[in-house]
Amino acid sequence: MDRIIEKKTGIKKKHIPMIAGGAFLAVMLLWLIFGNHVKRLNVENNRVTISTVTQGEFNDYIRVNGQVLPVSTIQISAIEGGMVEEKLVEEGANLKQGDVIVRLSNPMLSLNILDSEAQLAEKENFLRNTQIAMEQELLNLRKERLQLELDVKRKLRNFEQQSFLFEENLVSREEYLRAKEDYEFALDSRQL
Repeated sequence: MDRIIEKKTGIKKKHIPMIAGGAFLAVMLLWLIFGNHVKRLNVENNRVTISTVTQGEFNDYIRVNGQVLPVSTIQISAIEGGMVEEKLVEEGANLKQGDVIVRLSNPMLSLNILDSEAQLAEKENFLRNTQIAMEQELLNLRKERLQLELDVKRKLRNFEQQSFLFEENLVSREEYLRAKEDYEFALDSRQL
């Protein structure tokens, strides 16, 4: 029951892409070898200038867009930030130390400065008030001392009068002792 299978002859389907690729490569290779690869530029006769050849400087200008890189680049970082109000120097200009490049505005820094100035004025005012209070206290102390001195003099005078009158038996012993105690109290008060 076995039967003999005949081999098919001819091109099989799986070989078609390989044959097409090989044919394409062969055509391309033949075109590269035998093809006309001369490039031509057709120019109108009135645009061509013919003259004798001379030796000299060749001045021909070509417009090209590009970017020129500087020899050195320096990064500048600001201590305080802000908004750029005015650009005083153009890019690429040579600068010296201390040159102003841009003018910045910083509203927060301005507010901080105003706040600091207000606090300084408040502290100066507080210091002035403290000095005035100290001077007032000094004046009060001097006035109190003068009052005590006056009181001591009056009590001394009263004591001396009472002593004299007591020796003459013109006042009672109680009045004499009261005058003596008042004088001693005034002396002790002055010592404080």
